[in-house]
Amino acid sequence: MPTNRKSRNGSAPELSPPDGGAVLTSSDPTPGAATAPTLVEPHDDVSLVTTTVPDTAGPSLLPPQHDQSRAAAAAAGDAVTAAVWTYNRTVSATWSINETRNAWILVDGVGWKKIFNGTDGAFTALTTLAAQARQTGHAVSFREDGGLVREIYLW
Repeated sequence: MPTNRKSRNGSAPELSPPDGGAVLTSSDPTPGAATAPTLVEPHDDVSLVTTTVPDTAGPSLLPPQHDQSRAAAAAAGDAVTAAVWTYNRTVSATWSINETRNAWILVDGVGWKKIFNGTDGAFTALTTLAAQARQTGHAVSFREDGGLVREIYLW
């Protein structure tokens, strides 16, 4: 049990670590125990970075306020074949999964849109802009090409 004690200068109490001093190792069978990192060989780096995610791995649920079926959302996304600009929309949700470069945004009045995943830099920048738009509620304008959001302007 943590205990309170005075700090050296006596100004405020600080929390002391619990007694016992047990150190968890990766061989402990205790659930939630700390595990050691896995060693990744140099030849494994390429496969970790270049793994592509199938386009079918998108969000499986829609937010309750959007009453459109998944089939309708997929059909709307597949219909885009040329570059299309959409102006002054808000991002109401973001979705990602523990797969390489797989994130989606829910644009009000448009539906779920997949973020361009061609390069790490572009993916990181677009995801950051989309998350900032979601957090602040500011309007975005974005360019969609081939079913992927490839450019975002956030004000």
